[in-house]
Amino acid sequence: MNSDLQFERAEFSEVPAMACGACKSPLLTEYFAANQQALCGNCADQVNRELGGQGSGVGRFVKAILLGSGAAVLGMAAYAAIMIFAKSEWALVSIALGWFVGSAVRRGSSGRGGWRYQLLAAFLTYTGICAAYVVTIWVQAPEQHSPEFLISIVVMGYAIPFLQGFENVIGILIIGFGVWRAWQMNRPIRLEITGPHAIAQGAPALPQAPADASV
Repeated sequence: MNSDLQFERAEFSEVPAMACGACKSPLLTEYFAANQQALCGNCADQVNRELGGQGSGVGRFVKAILLGSGAAVLGMAAYAAIMIFAKSEWALVSIALGWFVGSAVRRGSSGRGGWRYQLLAAFLTYTGICAAYVVTIWVQAPEQHSPEFLISIVVMGYAIPFLQGFENVIGILIIGFGVWRAWQMNRPIRLEITGPHAIAQGAPALPQAPADASV
């Protein structure tokens, strides 16, 4: 099945109406409908398996944690490198970090989304951003390297973006948008598959009755 198929919005393929919106195979006698997209029986079954709650929810969440954490570490390293070598915060990087982490969490959840994955993505994004500040402070202050100094910056890590006060309002807003981006990318999919519907002459009329299919 085409992994690019989107159920979060109505989407009409450029292929003829009598073709499956996922695998593009012709629909000859019947079709299934998912958020105004026509599917063949095989693709409808696959969507049901992937989004219908089969499999271990714990396993999906653990996978989302692992992938999201990996993305947060990579994003943190890239952000810290920019701040260290460019000697500038470049807060816009936090938006890219939010997208990167949000995508990884979404992949780990098999595309389901939901409040648990949204919280996870937002938390990992903000953690990655704050960790980049901690690493930058540590590298740029070699004369203060000591266990006590490291513990102090780690302890205040989550507050670092706010310590500059009003001078960093724009930066804080951009960081907030990055966190929101990760949250938004893991919103639950609203999906209901109906059918089979018999194919009559002309394009099939696809019913639109979405329901929350997040797990």
